[in-house]
Amino acid sequence: MKKILFLSLFCSLFSPLSAEQYQRHKYTCPESQGECSMGERAAIKLVNDTYWETLSERIKENKHYKYPWYWVYKKGECKYSVGAKEDMSSHTVTMEWIDVDICKKTTKLKYQDSYRFGEINR
Repeated sequence: MKKILFLSLFCSLFSPLSAEQYQRHKYTCPESQGECSMGERAAIKLVNDTYWETLSERIKENKHYKYPWYWVYKKGECKYSVGAKEDMSSHTVTMEWIDVDICKKTTKLKYQDSYRFGEINR
């Protein structure tokens, strides 16, 4: 009995040490009427894995919500367009539009080579 109690105590103390912090974000899939499909969730995961630090850093001073809010729109069988938004108390602001291909597992900022990206976002 002591061994079982000790083992459960040891496991409960050890597991938080190896855990990563959960990346908080909101997401909306308007075309799916609330419940995101597996493809839409895969697009969100790709965007979050690629741009999480950059987007979170840009909105860290937001007092209302400090994490990105993703809006996902399906453009084809494997292609999605994701809007990364900043949620404020009175309105939302779209920070970036990102093209995602879940079959090739690629992401690309829509306005990366434009004047808007080069002057305002750097």
